[in-house]
Amino acid sequence: MPSISAGYIGNVVLNLLIFFLLLAVYTYILNLETIGCACAIHPNREFIKQFSLFALVFLGIITFLPPSAITDVFGYLATGLFAFVKFVFYIICIVYFFLTLEYTRYLINEKCKCSEDMRRELILAGSVVEVAIIVLILLVIIVLPIIFNSVTHIVDNMGSFEKEISTVVRTPYTSMKTVPSKLSKTGKIVSKIGSQSAKGIKKLFGSRK
Repeated sequence: MPSISAGYIGNVVLNLLIFFLLLAVYTYILNLETIGCACAIHPNREFIKQFSLFALVFLGIITFLPPSAITDVFGYLATGLFAFVKFVFYIICIVYFFLTLEYTRYLINEKCKCSEDMRRELILAGSVVEVAIIVLILLVIIVLPIIFNSVTHIVDNMGSFEKEISTVVRTPYTSMKTVPSKLSKTGKIVSKIGSQSAKGIKKLFGSRK
């Protein structure tokens, strides 16, 4: 029986947190519409409502669907596409939670009495937490590895870079002949950094081994 990785469990927990917050947002807005809360009308409200419903369905499908199951049935190409779709979804979630945060702050600042509900404060706090968690995850497993690999490569090759400048000045013609091989080497380095980033994205979505 295949074991469940820590990354997969972490992904499920994150999705469940988002799911319950989305549910709170959706039911809260439905309630505002039901009671006819006029001061709760805002340009972002319809998008927040519609995306909440879409995201609830989407998360319900992907939360317990490990990438390994997609690989077994459809192959690695489908798994990569699945991972990319999830990545885009999380990016949109950041925008969504920012808009939700803006909406709840608007209701509080306008002192909208008919919008007062325990869910409003929960949504306000939850949106801040979710944005912080998602941004932190993206930063730790995608952005930082790219920066670290780039800086490490520059530091490691500073000495050879200075030597290369000296060589170019002394023998420019010979140096020009080595350009193709150096471009090939640079391409391999970029590919390696890209591979590290891809591994980071894979960890974000979790996997079953």
